[in-house]
Amino acid sequence: MMRNPYKYILLFTLCLISSFAIKAHPIKITTGKLVVDSDSKSCELTLNFFADDFESTLQKEFPQLPFNYNDPSDEMKSTIDNYVVSQVSVSIDEVVVVFTLKTIALIEDNVCQVTFTGNLAAIDQFETLTIKNTLLFDAFDKQSNILHLYFNGDKVEILQFYPTIPVRKQSLE
Repeated sequence: MMRNPYKYILLFTLCLISSFAIKAHPIKITTGKLVVDSDSKSCELTLNFFADDFESTLQKEFPQLPFNYNDPSDEMKSTIDNYVVSQVSVSIDEVVVVFTLKTIALIEDNVCQVTFTGNLAAIDQFETLTIKNTLLFDAFDKQSNILHLYFNGDKVEILQFYPTIPVRKQSLE
């Protein structure tokens, strides 16, 4: 009895497509943490990206060699720094925080972590924080961003950013 070969081809094709779908990540999100310390007048911003989404987005805008997370080139550092600074802004009581790139690392198979530091010496009062976070909004329709906010060691809030809500204002008091 002759078996239908199309059934096996269809089954093989479905298995192949399923294996690609499992590896893909349909969620488009960045997560991060902003730690503000009024005593030391410093802050640290840590951002986590899906590395494939992040790199492909930056490569389209700034073509260069593939990212080397073990030994980031000056061009890679500059690209990431310029992109993040153009997409994320933080101000405390209307004083804009200037961030300096500290580290770039691949912390899991597909998670790039970027850390910035900020000097808050020019800030006298720590009453209101305003954050704009539009990371990857231009690249993905369903992109959202989450930022955990800490002030003087205490978790204040988990802020969510969407294309329709790219700016959040938070009291620090």
